Amino acid sequence: MKIGCVLLAAGAGKRFGGGKLLHAIDGEPMIARALKLYASLPFAARVCVTRVEAGKIQQFAINSGFPVAINPDPERGVGTSVAISTEAILAKDPTLDGILYAVADQPYLTLESIKKLLEAFESHPNDIASLCFGKRRGNPAVFPADLYPELCALKEDVGGGAVIKRHPERLRLVEAISARELDDIDTKEVKK
Repeated sequence: MKIGCVLLAAGAGKRFGGGKLLHAIDGEPMIARALKLYASLPFAARVCVTRVEAGKIQQFAINSGFPVAINPDPERGVGTSVAISTEAILAKDPTLDGILYAVADQPYLTLESIKKLLEAFESHPNDIASLCFGKRRGNPAVFPADLYPELCALKEDVGGGAVIKRHPERLRLVEAISARELDDIDTKEVKK
């Protein structure tokens, strides 16, 4: 089974005060932590979507083996990044059975939880596999190939969650090892 990986890293980090993905958590920039985590898995293709002006983030991505896709207008919302990155990764490998979509600001996510998510998708390749903890659904999520057109059509500030809402019967939740793994960092006050 061929699964691709998209790392969404084009947000402005407005609530954080800017520069969020270069902020160090335990001595390492969040973007570097995310890239290292996903680079350690044998994805068939990978892409990191960034802002035009995010040169440092682009360099981290390239150095980690992630080709860069540029979102020229990320202020329009995460949906534009999902659409752009989906098209970019399918241009690299149009035969992907699934694509994992991840955000770059989840510094406590573990390899163990991502492996569980990928195993669930491989066991049920027609479903959308999404990490959760309890009743809280989070990122990342893996989408099957028949939903790529819907992902490519996303606009504005509506991401993959909109596709999940259209297909609730296909959602397969996969329990993360801990609740903290689903936390994304939106402010400089890091949760303990």
